[in-house]
Parts: sequence; structure tokens; C-alpha cells
Amino acid sequence: MKAIIVLANRLSRVFQMIIKLHILLLFFAFNSFATSYHVTVNGSANGDGSEFSPWDLRTALSHPPSVTPGDTIWLHAGVYKGHFSSDLVGSEDANIIVRQFPGERVTIDGIGQTGSGILSIKGSYVSYWGFTITDSNTQRLSQISGSFPSDIPNATGVNITGHHIKLINVIVHDAPGNGIAAWIQSIDTEIYGCVVYHNGWQGPDRGHGHAFYSQNLNGTKVVMDNLMFNNFSMGLHVYTENGSIQGFHIEGNSCFNNGIISGDTKLTANALVGGSQPADRLVYTDNYTFHNSSIIADNVRFGYAVANGDIIVKDNYMMGGFPVLRINNWNSVELTGNTILGFGKLVYLEVPSGVQTSSYDWDNNTYYAGTHDKPYNHISLNFDQWKQTYSIDANSLYTTDAPVGTKVFIRPNKYEAGRSYITVYNWDLKGSVDVDLSDIIEEGANYEIFDIEYLDHSPLLAGKYQGGSISIPMNLTQKSQPIGNITTVSKHTGLEFGVYLIRSIPVDNRNNNFLTDTKKADIKN
Repeated sequence: MKAIIVLANRLSRVFQMIIKLHILLLFFAFNSFATSYHVTVNGSANGDGSEFSPWDLRTALSHPPSVTPGDTIWLHAGVYKGHFSSDLVGSEDANIIVRQFPGERVTIDGIGQTGSGILSIKGSYVSYWGFTITDSNTQRLSQISGSFPSDIPNATGVNITGHHIKLINVIVHDAPGNGIAAWIQSIDTEIYGCVVYHNGWQGPDRGHGHAFYSQNLNGTKVVMDNLMFNNFSMGLHVYTENGSIQGFHIEGNSCFNNGIISGDTKLTANALVGGSQPADRLVYTDNYTFHNSSIIADNVRFGYAVANGDIIVKDNYMMGGFPVLRINNWNSVELTGNTILGFGKLVYLEVPSGVQTSSYDWDNNTYYAGTHDKPYNHISLNFDQWKQTYSIDANSLYTTDAPVGTKVFIRPNKYEAGRSYITVYNWDLKGSVDVDLSDIIEEGANYEIFDIEYLDHSPLLAGKYQGGSISIPMNLTQKSQPIGNITTVSKHTGLEFGVYLIRSIPVDNRNNNFLTDTKKADIKN
């Protein structure tokens, strides 16, 4: 094992050399009319944004007059301390891009300052790409109940009020409040490929702080291919009391064990869409969730306190929780192709007054009930009673047998060739699982595989891809721990479940997609 780690470290250094040798190729990929600007930790407001006279981050985000739609602002290596606000404005035809420079590592550290966000995004038509947001503040325990404690900082990692914003492959961890928030003003915003973990704080009442908190009215927010895990409260939290939660497309996300680091196993969910106002226009498809057996909260919940509009729940894989899935008061439901596995209750269904469930398209699902013989609804129905009572699931599969084998989901990154997330359900509890990577890694390409729960360390595996399957370890115990004075130890998901990041360099680099370092920069106050 030591030899493997040494090899992985050497290969990481080789990757950096390859990136530097190819760095000039990057600039030929951009439109000849676009300009590249540069930002460094020691940059200046008096600079011109060139490589030799870079800006500081605050200046770059203030939208200097020379920056126009289609331009790229490159962030260079280092820790940028404090809170920052962006007023950049691109155009519908040409986003401005703010991106970590290839092969370098950029961290924005909130250092315990107060405010709405470590990075507050206003403006419009801007893509923020590939860097890390965190907070080195160690005060994570509040003596005040509720969502607005005054005795500790609770800033959100990325707070979005601008519209047509893209947040791409950004890592947000250990923010003292929510990880990412996209509010009602942020029309047609996309959260893509982000890794969001260890965000929030512990109060005397419960854990607070979600991976993603959002509201919406006009347009559609896209939440796709993100990894949300081990936050103090929920993972995906689309909720309102007086606003609006209409228009969400949620696809390809892996959410697991949210709430577990707070020690509260009853009040957290991996995904919640609902509130005191009607939810509507919701699509939830191809998502993967996991709660371990100690968590007796909802895993996935749609609907909360009022009747809602239309929902599509399709081709998702949900394991654990009590219940695994809760559907509360929807006028129209399409729920098909889902796999639902539980240790107790599988599904709770509540129906609005006047709605007939025979109008729902609810069928062709697979249920694993374990030893629970009446896993449906508060009134404890068995499967036959469930089908008869609600006129649903006519062609669905129900079994008390445990699942066998493995189930592997691979999500290639649509913005970076060679980058993918892999989610594995390992029902046979094997020490490793063979995964065919031929569709996502080019033969002969160098690759790295990271355990997402130990992301801030060396790759789990690295090498030159020879084609076919790679054996990915599942018997993992090492795990990154939250920053600060947290008493609960965060444990690895273990053999049953794992999520991995894969990065590779295309052999010819013609697409100019480079590896960017995911590991945490050194944070020193």
C-alpha cells in the first residue's frame, strides 16, 4: 500500500509537469476576440490584469472597464482571505468566465468574517469554475437555537442573487452556514459538478446548514451532477415559507449521510423540496442517495405543509432513511423507474383533497423492503394493500430479499473531458469493485481516482489507463474531518457505498481540458 501511495504522489507531480508543458495550448482554444486576465494573491488594484501586472481578487470581481463578455479571468494559486462580492456582467451570448488557472490550486477562505456569503455573486451571465470555498474559522458550536445565531459566524459559502449564473466544479467545504444558496432572483442559474460537504454549525437544538438551499419562481434552476454529503443539516434543501419554489431540474446528484456529523439522526434529509408555499414544475431524475442504518430521518422528501403542483421522479436510486421516500400532497405525480431500498418504512404518500391517485403515473419501480412486512404509509400497508388502496405500482417489483451484486453509476462531466463522478452501491460488501472506465478515460491517458470522502489527500489510485476495468477499493476508513470544535467524528460510509472523482488528461490534449488540483491549499491565519 505504501508503494502505491508513493507511486500516486509521483504521478501527481508528473501531471503537474504535463500541464505546465501544455499550458500555452489553452489560449488557442479561445475566441480570438476574447481576452484573458489574471488575478494573484499579491495582485493590485493598480494592475492592468495582465500576467505581469495582475489584479487582486476584489478588483477583478468589481468588473473593471476592460472586461467584456466572453473574457476569462484566471485565478492563480494561493489562499485569498476574506469575503468577496462579484458584480461581473457578461451577456446571453458570451459568459464571462472566472476560473482557477490550470494545474494550480485556488482557495477562498472566509477566515470567520461575518456576512451573507464568503463569495457573494451578483451580476449575470458569468461562469465560476473550479476553485475552492472554505472557512478556517474553528467556531462551529453555537449556544443559540435557531437559524440565525449571533455568537458564531454563519456565512454561506457561495451566495447567489445574480441571474444566469453557472457554478461549475467548485468545491465548497466547512463554510459556517449553508454551502451554496441560490435565491429567487437567480433566474436560470446552474449548479453543476460541485462538491459540497462539512458546511454548517451545531446549535443546542440541532445541526444547521445545508449543502444547497434554494428558491425559484421564473425560469428553471438546474442542479446537476453535484456531490453533497456530511453537511450539518440537509443536502438538497429547496424550501420556502413566504417565497416561491417553482421550476427545478435536479439530475445526477449523489447525496449521502447529510446531518450525520451533527449527531442528530431524526431531522435531516438528503433531499427536501417543499415548504409553506406550493412547489411546482419539479423534475428529479437519476439521483443517488444513501443514509446509513443509524439515520431514521427522511431520505428524500417532496412536499411539506401545503398542496403542490406537478412533479416527476424518475430513475433514481434511494437507500436508507425512515421513510426512504415521502410524497406529500401533489396534484400530479409521475414516479417511475426508481429503486427504493429501506430498513423499515419505504414510502409515505399523502394525497391532496379531491385528487385521485389513479391519475398518477406511478409504476415500474423496484422496492427492497428487507424484513419489514408492511413498509407503506403511516397506516402500515403491505405491497398488495398499497397497490389496491392507491391504484398504483401495478407493474412494479417488490421483494424482501436483499439486493446482490453491485450497482455503479458513472456521470461524465459535461464541461471537462476526462472528469467524472462514480457512485457505487456495493451490496456484496466486496473489498473492491471492478469498474469499466473505457467510456470515460482514453486508453493511454494518465488518470487519478480520488475517494470523495478523503478528497483533500493524495489520489486513491493513479496510473496510465490500459483499457477495461479498474479495481476500486471499497474497504476505506480514512475520512476528512470538519474544521473546528466539533465533537462528533465523521465516519466513512465503508463497504456498502462509495463515491469517487476521476480525472484524466486526454492523450492529445486537443480539447484543452486540464487537471485542476482538488486538494486543499494550506490555510494559515
